[in-house]
Amino acid sequence: MKRLLTAGILAISSLAAHAEYEQINLTVFGMDCAPCAHAIHVSMKGIQGVDKVDVDLNTGLVVIKLTPDNSAAMRQFNQAVEKNGFTHKDATVIARGKLTGTVNAPFFEVTGTQDRFALVPAATGLDIAALLGKTVTVTGVLPQAPKGRVSDTLRYNTITEAQ
Repeated sequence: MKRLLTAGILAISSLAAHAEYEQINLTVFGMDCAPCAHAIHVSMKGIQGVDKVDVDLNTGLVVIKLTPDNSAAMRQFNQAVEKNGFTHKDATVIARGKLTGTVNAPFFEVTGTQDRFALVPAATGLDIAALLGKTVTVTGVLPQAPKGRVSDTLRYNTITEAQ
């Protein structure tokens, strides 16, 4: 009985462990020199759970890949940009979490963080009813938010049940 209970707990914890940001593509405005790009790179690498950071000085795009089971929150990435004197624009994210709410008012909760976003489809005809209450992977865009804030809306392109 004890082995069965332990196996059940391990199975449940392994499902919960796969809920996090996987990749964030963040556009940074005002980054116009190599030392600026380096400062953003160092700031992003300093966030626990960040695996790899690529900064493109020409486009202002910062691609952040995260380790599995991370608990990094979107506000940390925005703060890293702001503390270096730059402005964060829209961010494209790939994240795992739980789909909650209702069909008419769905929410996406990135487990391991306190990030919770109202979901708005980027295109019409996307049906999410069968995914409510499940762990999902979402790809979408977080619109630019005022300094010191994170958008509370995620415009999703895809939602799939997490494996």
